[in-house]
Formats: sequence, structure tokens, C-alpha cells
Amino acid sequence: MPELLPRVPHGGPGAEPFRGLDFSVNANPYGPNPVLLKALLDADHTHYPDPTYFETRRQLADWHGVNPENVAVSVGASDLLHRLARAFLPVGGTLLSLHAPFGELARAAQLQGNRIEVMTDVPTDLPPNAALVYVGYPHNPTGQAPTPDQLSQLSEQCAASGALLIVDEAYAAFAGLPDPPRHPHLIRLLSPGKAHGLVGARPAYALAAAQLIRALDNLAPAWHVPASTAAVLASLPEAQAFLAQTLPQVRRHAEDLAEQLGLFGAVQHLGTPYLLLKVGNAQQVSVVLLASGIKVRDCTSYDLPQWIRVSARLPGENAALIESIEHLS
Repeated sequence: MPELLPRVPHGGPGAEPFRGLDFSVNANPYGPNPVLLKALLDADHTHYPDPTYFETRRQLADWHGVNPENVAVSVGASDLLHRLARAFLPVGGTLLSLHAPFGELARAAQLQGNRIEVMTDVPTDLPPNAALVYVGYPHNPTGQAPTPDQLSQLSEQCAASGALLIVDEAYAAFAGLPDPPRHPHLIRLLSPGKAHGLVGARPAYALAAAQLIRALDNLAPAWHVPASTAAVLASLPEAQAFLAQTLPQVRRHAEDLAEQLGLFGAVQHLGTPYLLLKVGNAQQVSVVLLASGIKVRDCTSYDLPQWIRVSARLPGENAALIESIEHLS
């Protein structure tokens, strides 16, 4: 039986209801995207969906210029990460992560007894036994991202050693990053609910070589994606105008927030909706802010115990955060 490992909170609601301002969730404050919300509400909830999700995969494949067999659909990127660990992390294998890995991937590796090694720079050589290499594109919470050339080089290193490169694009749309290069040893993870302000629907999918997709599908139970989430995924190609309208505003709000929070401490912000603020004792500051109706992400679990992560909301809400931070000074 695997060791019982508690989940590390990622932000968002906890067990107790929270009715304040939540800056711990990295989601588009202008959401939900009305096109995707309509698809969600109009979905057929009374019948089983197609167990192969072929039409959803075809829509995504046509949009990305690949074939349906290059697409795996999922409820949340976390499910894909757990399946990737089960499929491609052998006994004794190492998960290599550029900066701290997303908590669910680390947990998936730990459940299997695998070793986790964190890098601070793109490696020139992979360490022995590296089976999975994880890259946040951009990374959460630092916002750092490798260049496409660096991703190509890392893909070649993975091919030479038999490893697989995971590129997590959860926040790529916010940062305006170019698509990663195509490579048989690279798998793209996309969770568009954040950019579209529809995180509760948990839409996610992967793009990769057909043999990698088959391995992922093999580990999924039947009808693993509800009809509503499949409908959201199928509607993504026609829902992009919302991003063009809202993401530039979100970037401006985040830039303004970073500038104003810079009056209270060091700020790290690299074009994402979220930023890091150095506060000294992140756990203590998070508790104090929560008592005043402000929720932030304590970054201790990312090995950043002096920093909190906040994600920009609408201007009036951001002003409330600044006022609360000011009262801490």
C-alpha cells in the first residue's frame, strides 16, 4: 500500500468556507469566458459521452495542427501528471524539475517512491536515472520560463537518455509565450481553465506523440471526462476572442500591482498574472491577511518561506490587497 501523503494546498478554497478576496488562485478575473460557460451549461448531462472523446480530440487536433491520436483529454492537469508518473517513472527513476515542481507531480512521484531532484538552471546534461523532466512554461510561482531553443535542447537530451520532457503550459497564454517545439520526447500539458476563468470545470489536455498518448489513455478509466468538460474542451477553438480582449488588461493589472507592492518589499514578476512578494515569514503573514479577509499563497511548500504569491484581480480588489499589506508594515 502506498504511503499516505497529505495533499499540499495549491491555493483556492479550503475545507472552511471563505468569503473574502482570494488572491491565491491564478485565474482570469474577467471570467468565465461566456462561450465556454454556454458550452458547459448546454452539454448533454443525461447520457454517457463517447468513450473515445473522438470529436473533442478532433476539434483540438485541428486547432493545433496535429492528429486526434496526438491528443489526450483530462479532468485537470493533475490527473495527467499522475498518469505520466505511473507510465514513465520506473522504480528507481528520478523526477527532474526545473525549479520546484507542481505539487501534484511531486506527490505522484513520492507515492511511487521516486526521487525528486530540483534544478535552478536548464541542465547541460541529465543526471543518471532521470526518467521525467518537468518544466513550468512559465514556472509557478517564479514566472521564469526557458526559451524555445532551450526546450529543443532539453528535448534532445531527453531523447538521448530515454527520458520524457513535460512542458506545463498552464500560464503560457497569460505570459504570451510561443508554442513549445514539437519533439517525440516532449509532451505539452494545457489547462486552459485558468486563462478563461473557468477553473471549476477542470478542462485539460495533452499534446504528444501517438505512443505517449496511448500510454496515457491506457491509464484512464472509462468515461474519465464528464460530458460538460469535454464540451468545454471542444469549444476552445471558437472561444479565443475572450483571451484577446481580457488578457492584456490582466497583464496591466498585474504590472500595476507589482509596482505598488514593490513599496513594501522585494517583488518578482515576469509577465504572469501572479507575482511574488517577499514578506519575511510567509506563513505568519498569510494567517494575518486571512484574518482580514485576504487570501494569498504561502510559498513555503515551494521552498520559498519568505515569499507569498498573489494573483492580480480587478483594480478595486487589488487596492484592498495593497491596503492590507500596508497595514502589516
